[in-house]
Amino acid sequence: MRWFALLVAAWVPGTGSIAADVPLTDPLAAGRAIYLEGRLPSGKPLRAMRDGSAPLTGPAAACAQCHQRSGMGLAEGAVVVPPVTGPALFGKQRPTGHVPRRAPGMAFQDYPFRTRPPYDEDTLARAIRSGHASGGHIFNVLMPRYDLDDDAMKALIAYLRSLSASPSPGADARVAHFATVVTPGVEPSRREAMLGVLRACFAERYPEGVEGSSAEAGKDDRQAWRLHVWDLEGPPDAWEKQLAEKYANQPVFALVSGLGADEWAPVEQFCERQELPCLFPNAQPAVSSGTGRYSFYFSRGVWLEAEVFAQQLKASRVATRPGRVVQLVGGEGLGQRAASALEQALAETGMRVETWRLDKDAAGLSRLAVDDALVLWLTEGELVGLMRRHPSPPTVRDVLVSGLLAGMEAAPLNPAWRRAAVLTYAFDPPGRWHLRMQRNLRPWLGKYGLSRVDERLQGNTLAACNLLAESMLRLRGNTLRDYLVEWVENYPSAMGNAPAPQAYPRFSLGPGQRFSSKGAYLVRFVGPSGHRIEPLQEEWIIP
Repeated sequence: MRWFALLVAAWVPGTGSIAADVPLTDPLAAGRAIYLEGRLPSGKPLRAMRDGSAPLTGPAAACAQCHQRSGMGLAEGAVVVPPVTGPALFGKQRPTGHVPRRAPGMAFQDYPFRTRPPYDEDTLARAIRSGHASGGHIFNVLMPRYDLDDDAMKALIAYLRSLSASPSPGADARVAHFATVVTPGVEPSRREAMLGVLRACFAERYPEGVEGSSAEAGKDDRQAWRLHVWDLEGPPDAWEKQLAEKYANQPVFALVSGLGADEWAPVEQFCERQELPCLFPNAQPAVSSGTGRYSFYFSRGVWLEAEVFAQQLKASRVATRPGRVVQLVGGEGLGQRAASALEQALAETGMRVETWRLDKDAAGLSRLAVDDALVLWLTEGELVGLMRRHPSPPTVRDVLVSGLLAGMEAAPLNPAWRRAAVLTYAFDPPGRWHLRMQRNLRPWLGKYGLSRVDERLQGNTLAACNLLAESMLRLRGNTLRDYLVEWVENYPSAMGNAPAPQAYPRFSLGPGQRFSSKGAYLVRFVGPSGHRIEPLQEEWIIP
């Protein structure tokens, strides 16, 4: 019953309630609001009853809470929530042909929803209201009974007829098309490292695989995969049009991986607008909250770092007299946005937070007081410049450095700064991670003749491809984007924390979750040179 508890409590992404009524002149829209949001055409909340329990109202009563947005249902233990898609409800039930094993003298009894007659409007309305299926059996007690008037019932049934009635764009029985996006400013070596992993992963599972292949798609009756590389050009405000044009030329079923510099919001917005599942193991999320339904990230990036810093600063404030928190940022981009996030996270503490620009205010570092804290949101190149201008750090309470921007253990800090600095480290500790790479990534790269260029990038890309492959397999030919999203959310049951090539120690998803790794370490350098680091404490910090 754990899964049902999660579903009832979970936010259903992308189905925010709208106060205005949905006119019955648009029955599909009215039915969609009932199914996804638990909102009647009148604007009032949907109500439903279960025997022996309190009434369900509004989103808690929405059909999608159990049958899922795709309508494909789910299973938890012996409890099965059946599909309620158009073909499942109104089409003829198809036997699988599989004869299960059973002990002598035992008869096999199939699920009633697999053997019942097809519904029509009258029998489906009776089922929704009274819990009596078209075959005569009574629904499980978990299925609520709905008191819908005739107009609302017609709208809901119209929507159910259309629900997942045809495959999503970008895939058919023969070929599934996928794309990866590369924005301007990405180093060519990183681009080729990512593409090498994706191409090898596609070829390993579905040999037709990559863009430009002349092999015949689907020649062995398997669905072939084809990868399209979407390279973007110009400023971010031009990307939306480019993505739309590329998609119009060849619709894809999902995006997998991708690389960008500071800006990623237009790519995420494209995914949400097209309702396109997107797995982003190496990109920074556009916003801190992960409010989209279709965009999945491996980590919250600098947004996570800002919250970890806020937690650390609040803890040190309890132990010592509080001073200022001075943030040093370079140009516009991730550093500036992360500084704003930290300032917001500390707003209610009463701490005085100042954001200084590296090119204008760095000279003031020598005037910081011992009770102050310094936070560096600087890239590797910006840190090199800071080291030249200020060989020694100021004498302050904390020197906190964004590990993601600074280059992690390769951050170009001189010995004096290394002794003072504390970095965020959102990855598995190096020793443990290298052991996993020896077993899970390096042999695979060697098998396909791929050089070790950036193992975090390559490992995360392979993990995203593995996640996509596992989730696609579980679709069982139902090429529906929302169904893919639901299987990606179900990732722990597929792979969990088994040995895998990603760079993160704890890696899972759940209903409504869009970040698979949710914490970070705080680390410091060991010695005046080299890349050795150690955690301040063993705690994996999840803000």
